[in-house]
Order: sequence, then structure tokens, then C-alpha cells
Amino acid sequence: MDLNVAGLASGFDWKTMVDQLADIERSRQRVLINDQNTYDLKKSLLTSIGGQLESLEEKAEALAKTNLYDSRTVNSTETHLTASASSGTASGDYQFEIYQLATAAKQVGTSDIGKKITTTNALETAGFSVAITAGTFTVDGTQITIAKTDTVNDVISRITSNVSNVTASYNSGTDKISITKSSGTLVLGSATDTSNFLQATHLTNNGTAGITSTHRLGGINLQHTANAASFQTSGTAASGSFTINGVTISYAATDTIADIISKINSSSSSVFASYDAVNDRFKLTNKTDGDLGMTLADVSGGFLANSGLLGGTLDRGKNLIYSLNGGTAVINQGNSITEAGTGIAGLTVNPTKGAGASQLSSLNTGTNIITTQSTHGYKTGEAITVFSPGTAPGGLTADSTTYYVRSTGSNTFTLHPSEAEATANTNITNITSSGTGDVYFLGASPTTATVTIAKDTNAIKTAIGSFVDDYNAVQETIAAQAKIEIAADGDVTAASLSDERLVSEIAANLRAKVMGDVDGSQITGAIKRLESLGFGSNGYDNTITLDNSTVLDNALRDNIGDVKAFFSTGTHGYGDVVDDYIETLIGESMETGSLVDRTDNLAKLSDDIDEQIEKLERQVQSNRQRMIDSFVLMEQAQAKINQDMQFIMSRFASNNSN
Repeated sequence: MDLNVAGLASGFDWKTMVDQLADIERSRQRVLINDQNTYDLKKSLLTSIGGQLESLEEKAEALAKTNLYDSRTVNSTETHLTASASSGTASGDYQFEIYQLATAAKQVGTSDIGKKITTTNALETAGFSVAITAGTFTVDGTQITIAKTDTVNDVISRITSNVSNVTASYNSGTDKISITKSSGTLVLGSATDTSNFLQATHLTNNGTAGITSTHRLGGINLQHTANAASFQTSGTAASGSFTINGVTISYAATDTIADIISKINSSSSSVFASYDAVNDRFKLTNKTDGDLGMTLADVSGGFLANSGLLGGTLDRGKNLIYSLNGGTAVINQGNSITEAGTGIAGLTVNPTKGAGASQLSSLNTGTNIITTQSTHGYKTGEAITVFSPGTAPGGLTADSTTYYVRSTGSNTFTLHPSEAEATANTNITNITSSGTGDVYFLGASPTTATVTIAKDTNAIKTAIGSFVDDYNAVQETIAAQAKIEIAADGDVTAASLSDERLVSEIAANLRAKVMGDVDGSQITGAIKRLESLGFGSNGYDNTITLDNSTVLDNALRDNIGDVKAFFSTGTHGYGDVVDDYIETLIGESMETGSLVDRTDNLAKLSDDIDEQIEKLERQVQSNRQRMIDSFVLMEQAQAKINQDMQFIMSRFASNNSN
């Protein structure tokens, strides 16, 4: 018989009574749990206030940074010129006139560096500079089908055999294919062609009966290694090295021409390499714009010499030419104008468009006709000036004298003293010599843009506004959690932090710091309190608002120096004063301070209650077990009594029956 079942022998439900007595004994635990909940709630609320103070501290630190008051806004009147300015850049309007953009210099290798094609080879190995694809192409209305395994001779023969009145041939002297029709106009190509044969062989319609390749057909296969790339000049080694702008580039026997180009492009030589399959030549382009040179040297293997780069020509890059605020023209290397050129600290300007500059190519001192390197774009009667980093041509004055153009061609003109004389082609300015160095002519209509640099007052106002918002958030939270309300019937309702003296002290001290004066002996400017910038209290609580935005705007416009001193003077400035006080509460990030100490104390009190509850519960369980054990003994005794009584009763019943 399981005597742990309450009342099984005694008929008394003692287990319910034991549970009720244990629950009564837990009344102290319930009191402790209520206390613990209070501590935990306070800790949570104080931690939340700490987080708000941490945010406020960051805003105070932002106000203490001097570069906030030196920050600048930058605006350009044109999209083709962008600008940026660092803190402290002088405010003002800067007009830029862009006459010419900078371009990169190029080392253009010699043309036709590859061997001629081999007509007895298959198309894929014949040595074409442009790889030919299989498919169809059309000659005078007849479709020709080719495969990569066909030889050049096969294709030429197929054209002649299949196209009526048409003959195709290859000239080994010129390395070109010709296709001729006996009469009428020869037409090549169709919209349905699938092979690039006509494009790869440079055969294009010209409106006549005969069409010949416009360029040589042989070239360099970029997928071959250096020693197998079909250079006309033999002797290129399978591996080797060379230098570009002092940077060594090495290639191995397994590297293809494409690999070598890639190595150049990824190196620190600051050039970009490419291969022009049409003209069969290599080209190096400076990655930096401007009139910069390029140094090349073979170390071993002969790649630069045999690729035609060493024997090529340098196409000089152009420098940027601009003027600032109507001053004389300035040459700038590259398309980024910095303080190194303008003298304006922190200002960087990046134009993307220029107009009006033309460079002298030659001049005829007999006819006084000037020839420019490219189309000048000037109209007769247009005013120009002469600009030269060297010496102006004899008879011309640089910078200060205005001349007037009479255009005699797209890249030729004469100069005259007046617009009327230029129009009438009279009194041509006499030019006696070519001068020295580069000579430029600058038109009267360059690309212009005005850059406006101003104090970034919006950034300052945003920083102050964010600080005030965070301050108000702290005060509103404290007011809500520390208030005591008395109802009309006299009932008192106290918020969770109403008995936390530290919270009330924080509200009062923070208000004093935020709305108080800074140390006048250290901050000598006119602004010594936030109220001087238009901020004030409503008189009902600790929050503040911007009562007069005009006062703030005027201070930022007319008195930025005093605003900067008020907020950012080290130690004694407003930002540091508020920051230092908040640090006494939470440190830099809730690691030390009086508020942190209080939250830590509440956490300890809560942890202590856990220990007390655990101890009390052990006592409850011990007492409960003792009662259960006692009642089990009672049940055992009662069961013995019941057993004895049954035995006695059975004996009496037996005797009576006898």
C-alpha cells in the first residue's frame, strides 16, 4: 500500500494542508520578489536614462569640435564643374574659365609590326590581326560559307568560282585582298552574314567595281607567346623583361601577349597598354592626364623594340588651361585644380568641359597666317588673347592684348587690332617670329562656372538642434518617471523613480549646465550662454526650445567666431562643460560614474534577493518534507491500527458464530 497518498489510511487530506502551510511560509518570498521587481524596473529605467545621456554626451562632443564651425558648403553654377572644400576654406565666389581640358600622353608604336598572312595556312593560323570566325558572308549577292580550317587560298578561290563576274586575289606585296567585278558596282555584305570575314579583311563597300583591303591583313595574335607572336622583326625571346617609367615588368615563356598587356596594366607604371588590330600597333597611354613623358627600356627579350613601342612616337598630352576670377591663364597638369595651383587652401575643382584654346602649329611670317594643331573653332571678329609658358611670337603680346580673328580656314586665321579690321580683312597684325615653347590662343567664350564657398550654417544648426532634442528627451524621461501626482480625492501616485534622489539631482544639474553661463574669464566673446543664441525655457519644465531663430541665424552669419569660441573652447567651452558633467554620471560609455554606480547597486540588490529567495525556498522545502514524513508515519500507524482492528473484529465474528 502506498501510504504517501494523503488520507489513504486516515481519511484526512493532509497533503493539501501541507501545500497551504508551505504557501503561507512563502509570504516572505513574495515580499522579496516585489522588492526585486522594483529594483529591476528602476535599473532598467536608469539604464535607459543612461543611454539618453550617452547620446547627449556625443552631441556635446560634436559641438566641441572646432571643425564644425569651419565646415563649408560648396555650390557650382554648372554641372560640368564640380568642387569640394575642406574645413576653413575661404568663403566667397570663385569664377573659373576653362579653356582646355587635360588629356593623357600616348606612346604610339609603329604600325604593321606583324608578319604578312600565310595564304596556304588555315584561316585560324594564317596570321590575321583579327581572328576570323566561321560562317557565311556575302559577295555581290552570293553567300560564301567558310570554316576555320579553310585556307586563305580556299576562300579566295571560292569567291572567284561561285560569284559571277567577280575575281578575288591576294597581293603578297601589300598584304591585302582585292575583289573585282567585271562591270557594275560591287556590293559586299548582308544583314544575315554570320562570319566576320569581310570585317577582318578590311573589305568595305566604296561604290565602285573594285574593293581592296584598307589595311594590311597580318598582325599579332594576342593568344600567342612573345616568341610565337609573328612579329616582323625576329628575335623576340620567349621570356624577358622591360621597364616602363622605371617599373620592371617581366614575362615568362608561358605568358601570352595578352598576359604581357595585362601585366603592364596592373603594374605601378601608371600606363595602360593596348593593341590596335586595325593598324597593327601597340599603344601605351598614361593613366595620369597632362603633358607628361614616358620612359621605356628593354632589359632582356627585345619585346619593346620588336613590338614597335621603342621606335614609336610620343603624342604629347594636353595640360588643363584655366583662369580664376578673370586673371591670366594658368596651366595645370591634370584635370583636378587644387590649392597648389589656386592658392586657395582646401579647394579642389574638377572640370569636365573646356573650350576656346587652340595651340600654334606653325605661322607664316610672310602672310601672317597662323596654323593651329587642330580645328580652332573661331569666327571672324572673335576676340582672342595670346598665352604662352614660353615666349610669345614676335609682334604679339601675351595675356594683356586682345586681338581679333579673321578665320581663313578650319585651322588657320590672321589677327587684327579690332573687330572691324578683322571683318574687313585690313591691318593684319605683323608677326615677325615664331616665339619659343608652346603658344596658345584663347577665345573669348571659354567654358565658365562659378563656385560658391560658404559657411555651412545648416550643419551647425543641425548639431545644436540635435543636442537640444537629446537634452529635452532626457528631461522628459526624468519628469515622467520621477513625478508624484495627487488626485482630487487626495490619492497620491508616485512614479517608479520618484524616490531616486540622484535622478532629481541630474535633472537640476543638467539644466544648470545647459542653460547656464560659461566661464566669462575664459570665454571673452559676446556669446556666453545658450540663451544668447535664441534658446529659452517655457517656465513649466526643464525643456528648452528655440524661441527666436533670427537670433541664431544672425549669430551664425555675423558672429561665427564667438559662436565657435562659446561651444568649442577647450575645457571651458560649452561643449566640454556639458560633456564633463555627463562623464561624472556615465563616464565615456556607461562604464563609470554616479548613475552607473546606482544601477550597479540596484543590480546587486536584485542578485541578493535571488540568494535570499533561494535560501528561504530551501527552508520551505525542508519544512514541507518534515510534515510529509510525519503524516506518512501517521498513515502507517493508522494503517496498523486499521489492520489490527480488522483482525480483532474477524475473531469476534468467528466466536459469535460458534
